[in-house]
This record gives sequence, structure tokens and C-alpha cells, in this order.
Amino acid sequence: MTLLNTFIAIHLKLKQYKLQFIFFFLFWFAGFFFFLITEPEYSLGQIILFSITVNIPSDAGDFGQFYAVVWPILLEVIFFGFIMGELFEKYNPVITSRIIASHKRNHAVIIGYHHLSERIIEYCINHKEQFCLIEDNEELVEDLLNAGHPIIIGDATETTNLELANVKRANEVFININDVRVAIICTEKIRKMNADCNIYVRAFEDHVLEYLKEPPLNAYSFSTSKWAMQNVQEWTKNKTGSAIVIGRDTLTHRIAYHISQQPDREVYLFDDIHDGIEFVVNKQLHICNEFACFLSDLRAHVNLEEVTQVFICWKQESEFDESIYLTSKFNLRYPHIEVFVRIFDEEIKDIIKKHNAKTFSTSRKAFKMLQKVVMPNSVIAPKVMK
Repeated sequence: MTLLNTFIAIHLKLKQYKLQFIFFFLFWFAGFFFFLITEPEYSLGQIILFSITVNIPSDAGDFGQFYAVVWPILLEVIFFGFIMGELFEKYNPVITSRIIASHKRNHAVIIGYHHLSERIIEYCINHKEQFCLIEDNEELVEDLLNAGHPIIIGDATETTNLELANVKRANEVFININDVRVAIICTEKIRKMNADCNIYVRAFEDHVLEYLKEPPLNAYSFSTSKWAMQNVQEWTKNKTGSAIVIGRDTLTHRIAYHISQQPDREVYLFDDIHDGIEFVVNKQLHICNEFACFLSDLRAHVNLEEVTQVFICWKQESEFDESIYLTSKFNLRYPHIEVFVRIFDEEIKDIIKKHNAKTFSTSRKAFKMLQKVVMPNSVIAPKVMK
């Protein structure tokens, strides 16, 4: 625990024990005042010693005797109990991180801990920029908590948590969550608390993007999948043959729909969760509602000899093994197929490239695009090299 965290922990404990210490002081003052009145022949120094029971006059009355018995008990229970039992108790990173967050000024508030937020926070840490994170899943941010970074564990739509993050004095807010309802609620509340901060909101639907941009919210809304599609459009330009798209999210659906719009191309979308997509389905787009992790799963629906491009868009860490396996099999059995693999861990990039596949990252692309649109005083604004 750092020195700052130690002082914050002490400050927190003092606030929790405020009433006890007030009672402790008033009891001492009553004893001091009693001995000052009843023992006028003694000096002030001796009176103080009486009040802390280092010494007691032999002719002390009933209250003096009572005071001499009770004072040591209060001293042990309240004062020494506070020191030994509280100041040296196990460090609580959740409470300490919350207090650190509440003291931030002119900082960035990040709501939701996902891949894009991870890149923003990593940039802030590396460049010593001030930030605060609100995330309701403690397990996701355990490492950040243990490192002593300012984290608020809780629902970002609750005003109390926004106040703990000191949104009123924030310079900017990044809202990176999948729930559109939560994003809108957070934006509304933040704008009421801070009329001047810059708000950047990740969203998908066009009508939501437009709503967030309008006054009084005046937020900059963006879609990471739309930004990622810039590369996909280049990779699929003037291509022929069938395509396979594997994944579950909006980007996966965008890729499948985009390719299906190209002339004479058949697209096979493998999504084991959804049985439809947000776009208008056409005859060239075939939706397979199953989890395809082997070539045999794909052959049941499409002739792989006619396939020219495959997009593997899984984003869960537990599915990187399947991504690598499929990529290696495509390279071994069907080397004519271009394979594109979505990644979030840069260490996997070299492994994928060994199998002659290309990698892409929506969070990396989104972070670079955000750096182009944020204000010059933003925590993620590109730093000028000196």
C-alpha cells in the first residue's frame, strides 16, 4: 500500500470513528474541568495528569473515583482499539480506490471496462494522466484495484457513483458500454451534473447516435463497428467468391451484410446466439444459427472450395484457441482462402500471422480514431514528442 493510500485509509477510519472520538474528548474535558474546580491548590500540569489518570488526588470525590475507573477503559477501547484494530487491519482496495477517485479534478471518467476502455486506461497510466473508472464487475478490475488506481465499483446510472467519481469536476467522460439504455441514462445524468465536460459515447443505432449529439446532451457519439468497417471495406473491395463470417456482435453482422451487398457473392454467417441481424437480410446472406469451430461444421453448409474469404470475429478470450485452430486448418487445407481474425491481445498477432492470416482489432482502431476527434486537452490526445 502506497503512502497516499495509507493516509486515505487513516482519513477514512477517522471519519468512521468521529462520534467515538467526540465522546472520548467530552469525557476527558469533563474530568479535566472537574479536577480544575475541585482541586484549585494543584498546578495546571498536575490537573492534566489527573485528567489522564496518571495520578489521582487522595481526597478525590465519588466522581473523581468513577472517572479514574472509566477513563482507562475508554482509553483502551476507543483510542488504542482504534489504532490496533483499525489502522492495522487488512487493506481494503475497493474503499481506498473510491476515496482516491473522489479527490480527482480535471480528469477523465471512464464508464465500463471493456477493450476500448482498457486501451484508454493503459494510455493514461503510461502518460501519467488523471482518470477514474466506474465498473460494476469487481473481478474485471481486480488488478487495477490492487494497483491502487481510482475505481468505483457499482452501477454507473446511480447518481451516488457518479458523484464519487467527481463527474462535476471532470474534464471529459468516455462511456464504453454495450447497454444503450444505460449509456443514455448516464449521458443525461452527467450532462445535468456537468454542463461543460466533453462526453464521448459508444453506440450503434443511428437514431441513438443522432439523439446523443443533439442539445442539451451535445455528446460525441461513435460506433466502433463502423470505424472497423473501414478496413473491411478495403479488404473486400472487388473480391469474388463466397465468404464466411463467424461471430456474434454488431461488427460481425455488419461484415456479413456488407459482403452480401456485393454482386455475385454468397455470405454464410455463423452466429450461435442470434437467428437474425439488425440489417435487411437478402438472398445472398445465409444465417447459420450454430457454433462453428471445426471445418466439418462449415462444410455442412458451404462448399469451402468456393470460399475466398473468412472473417473470424469472436471476441471472448476463451475462444482464441478456436480462432487459432480454425486459422491453422484453413491455411493447411485451403491455402487459397484469405483469413481475417479479430484479436484484442497483441501477443496473439504473431501466432495468427504464422498461418498466413491477417489480424484486426476494433478497440485499437477505435482508440486511434478517438484520438483524432478528442479535444487537445484530452487525456488520450496524442502527445507531442519533444
